[in-house]
Amino acid sequence: MDVAIEDILRKVGVSSDDLISHDGPHFANDFPDIDQPTAQWIDHQLDWQDAVSFAFLVVQKDEVALQLSRLIENNKRNIINLQDSNQIGIVQVINLSAEKHGAISWQIRVYQALFLIGYKKVLYDLGIDDEDAERKFHGGIQIKSDRALLFKLCQELEMNDQARLVQLLKDKLGSVLPVTMMESHFLHLLLSCKEGPICQFVKSCLQMMQRADLVNIFEQDSCGKNTCKIHARKTETEEEYYEQGPGLCVIINQKIFYPDPSHPLATKLEDRLGTDRDRDELQATFLLFGADCLIFNDLTHEEMQDRLESAAEKAANAVYCWVAVCVLSHGRRLNGVDEILGCNGVGFDRKKIINMFADASRCPNLQKKPKLFFFQACRGNESTATAKQASIASDCAVKSIGGWPAISDYMVASATIEDFVSFRSTIDGSFFIRHLCEELQKHGHQKSLADIMIRVNNKVASYRADFPSMPEHKSTMTKKFQFKRTRESTIDGIEKKIKNGLFYHLQNQFITERIKMGNPN
Repeated sequence: MDVAIEDILRKVGVSSDDLISHDGPHFANDFPDIDQPTAQWIDHQLDWQDAVSFAFLVVQKDEVALQLSRLIENNKRNIINLQDSNQIGIVQVINLSAEKHGAISWQIRVYQALFLIGYKKVLYDLGIDDEDAERKFHGGIQIKSDRALLFKLCQELEMNDQARLVQLLKDKLGSVLPVTMMESHFLHLLLSCKEGPICQFVKSCLQMMQRADLVNIFEQDSCGKNTCKIHARKTETEEEYYEQGPGLCVIINQKIFYPDPSHPLATKLEDRLGTDRDRDELQATFLLFGADCLIFNDLTHEEMQDRLESAAEKAANAVYCWVAVCVLSHGRRLNGVDEILGCNGVGFDRKKIINMFADASRCPNLQKKPKLFFFQACRGNESTATAKQASIASDCAVKSIGGWPAISDYMVASATIEDFVSFRSTIDGSFFIRHLCEELQKHGHQKSLADIMIRVNNKVASYRADFPSMPEHKSTMTKKFQFKRTRESTIDGIEKKIKNGLFYHLQNQFITERIKMGNPN
């Protein structure tokens, strides 16, 4: 049989030495040996697409794995020697080559590949139940890390994703192979990029495809290369802090109010003089940290929802490392629900605002990234006579996406604690936003956000004894977060702050002169 396998492989330009190039330590296990009849039986269970995946996972040399994968794909059957009478499939090729060289640990690799491909029924028929398979094979420790990582990505790609990714590969390599399986394309990429890990390129492709969910999946595992900037083991500091970079800042500024006559819960409210100062300071502050700023003024409750949904779609761009949503308006607690009021006097549940960005099922790019919410609004209690208290239950767990809570890594900062009002100067803006911006501008790039929020609480609490205020912040952040300044972002922020200062100086000068004109004494 040794001669037979060498003859067969020689016809396709492969040696058994290429198939069993490394035989790691033997791991004791109770699993059955894979003899030639068993290997033949497994081959009969594999369709040709899964046989390509099997070769991708098990055959360690890139060029040999690609050659066998292309043979199987061309034959559209799990057979590498279609013209011979003694036809064999990929598992038999591995089995015969291993027997020739006296290899030991290859069987674990075969079992792990079958598990990763999803052939649990085959494993069960071989005497390996689901619990044993999950415990022994889930990590795929005998499979090359980069292959296991790329195979996981292959499983997540839809057909249109594959087509877009192949086009991006073609743009990089100049040409692609006439194959349909992504595993073969990845093998071609590995062979064409011998200078180092391909992970940065693959990640950039996924970002260009606007598939932030796939970026998250790709970053979770490791390619096993110490030189890889995407998957290299992070230092303790990197593990402790969120990634820094540009972000998206959304500012909703409600100034002029009117009661909507068509809505029964619309409230008549005073205009919020001084809020433009808050808006402009927030814009200058977040420009310092490289943010793209979206600013919306005087929105109804329905317009708020529309603009925020559009902003959440923009936040899906993988270039953003964080998002900050700042809402400046009147607020209330209606029947126990925190509401932000539209300019038409109708409330909008602020929890919906949070979930638009914090829920990974709706905004996957922001999963495991900081989502920051700043609400400058009162939280005084109101109630309606017809309201019914909802029953309380605690049976539902937080849903998970990619092994991580779907709603996580966010901070909600409020200008006041529940049931109380907040204060705003009609000239200088609100107490909370003013001190928030001051602290961020001074220390945002030097201290963690959590430390800064404590400083803001202290500053506001001690600011005016005649107008006592107590902000609060609640967090599900899993790491520390610190903003990053660049030379360009610092210039943008300073320019905006100078313009703000000049504008409000001239405005105050104009108001003072008008007052003097109206009161000559």
